[in-house]
Amino acid sequence: MIGGTGPAATGWTGPLEIAPPPRPGEKVLILGAGVAGLTAAYELSLLGFDCTVLEAQNRVGGRNRTARKGDKLYEIDDETGEIVHTHTCRFDDGLYLNLGPGRIPYHHRRVLKYCRDFKVALEPYVMETTANLVRPAGLEVTWPNRRVANDTRGYIAAKLAETLTAKDRFTGELRDLLRAFGKLDTNGKYEGSTRSGYLYDPVIEEPAPEPAPPLDFEDLVESGFWRARFYQPVDYLWQATMFQPVGGMDRIVDALAREARLAGAEILLEAEVTDIEIDPDGPGVTVTYWKDGEAYETEARYCVSNIPIPALKQIGRDGFSDEFEAVIDVVEFDKTCKVGWQANKRFWEGGFDGGNDLEGIYGGISWTSHNITQLWYPSNDYFTEKGTLTGAYNFGDEAEELGDLPVNERLELAREGAIQLHPEFENDDLVPASKGVTIAWHKVPYQLGGWAHWEPGNPDHEEAYRQLLQPEGGDVFYVTGDQISPLPGWQEGAMMSAHFVTQQILGFIPLTVPEVVAVPDSVALTQGTF
Repeated sequence: MIGGTGPAATGWTGPLEIAPPPRPGEKVLILGAGVAGLTAAYELSLLGFDCTVLEAQNRVGGRNRTARKGDKLYEIDDETGEIVHTHTCRFDDGLYLNLGPGRIPYHHRRVLKYCRDFKVALEPYVMETTANLVRPAGLEVTWPNRRVANDTRGYIAAKLAETLTAKDRFTGELRDLLRAFGKLDTNGKYEGSTRSGYLYDPVIEEPAPEPAPPLDFEDLVESGFWRARFYQPVDYLWQATMFQPVGGMDRIVDALAREARLAGAEILLEAEVTDIEIDPDGPGVTVTYWKDGEAYETEARYCVSNIPIPALKQIGRDGFSDEFEAVIDVVEFDKTCKVGWQANKRFWEGGFDGGNDLEGIYGGISWTSHNITQLWYPSNDYFTEKGTLTGAYNFGDEAEELGDLPVNERLELAREGAIQLHPEFENDDLVPASKGVTIAWHKVPYQLGGWAHWEPGNPDHEEAYRQLLQPEGGDVFYVTGDQISPLPGWQEGAMMSAHFVTQQILGFIPLTVPEVVAVPDSVALTQGTF
């Protein structure tokens, strides 16, 4: 998906390395100051293009959003269609939570290069620890990750070992592999191991404590724990090492905007695009936008649209091909919600001051079958007094259910799921509702979703994906963003798309793409396999 067949969907897999001739004075309008829009503005401005970015919101970043004290959140009211203020973030000073992207895989080289070049400090993001928890459907129990993972491995290794009856050398080696793999005893049985932890912590009088008894194999299988995305951290996109910017993910878009401006780009905030007209025989493109209560028109030779397709559908369009108009109706965005909490004590870390010494959770994710789906622990500021947690990150039907609720009811539902993992969430003084935040991305103005929903093998999606990779008006209007990349939902995909479009404008990449393209699997690339 992100190897040979993924980037090949764009016909280009390389970095932006070709040194093109300067293009002084040619004007480019970039619609949307998300990651792709800012990347395109930076790269094109460096080449001498006259770049103006029109952003409808009062901030840059698009879905790269970090909530901090005083930030106001807005969503579209289901009944009136009006943009309404849902709530204001009331975190304490210095605390923050990433409402959009929250991690950077080690193989997302574009993101890492920009962070290095722009001096955005990074720190490790912990995707999984063996102290994390899992709560499968239909069970009134919460199991530690280490017991689920290692007991399951041990039982399966023992089951396979039972089938080995041959006496040849290879079978002997395989039997020895299974013994080490599953921590089996000398008889090839699994009776538990210290890999699953201890029944109690060691004490000085008894330095060799008893291992935790193995969970019942039938209970493990009947629980369906793997359906709660337990194995997502094993998938390539989430494997260690992952990173996060020190101080919040918005450090990346702040740096991109800064460098784009230094390169000569102009970024206009609260400039809402209402109409786009393509005229390849005239200026190229004419864009109408509203700012400060007035309508403005501006012309350019090129237009790069980072506007999410669901929002682009609502903008007046003239001069677009019938093929383009047909395919944008095909593209839908997935629903996704997040909830964030401030905790006035980092109880999940444990400690000797009344906390649960046996928790010891320092980062990672706990998984649950509850609507919240997952609970993230902070990978920064360990051993300090307070912290923030991602108290829900869900998709599809769960996101629709959560997003349909008023903010206070969303927080109540999220608290209910969190209590199942940590009873401490019952204490409003410890985790105050007044400092909770929540966002339903499919209801956020000018976003209207998390990421493009692409399905491999769907012929309508194949045609739409192919069409959107090609400019309109000959070589005038280009669509960019993770929405039209091999990595939907990821900042690397947004940057890859911006590089692709930049090289199309420069003439280094053909404006037409092959008849058959590989469509990314959005679910696998954003939620993992389960």
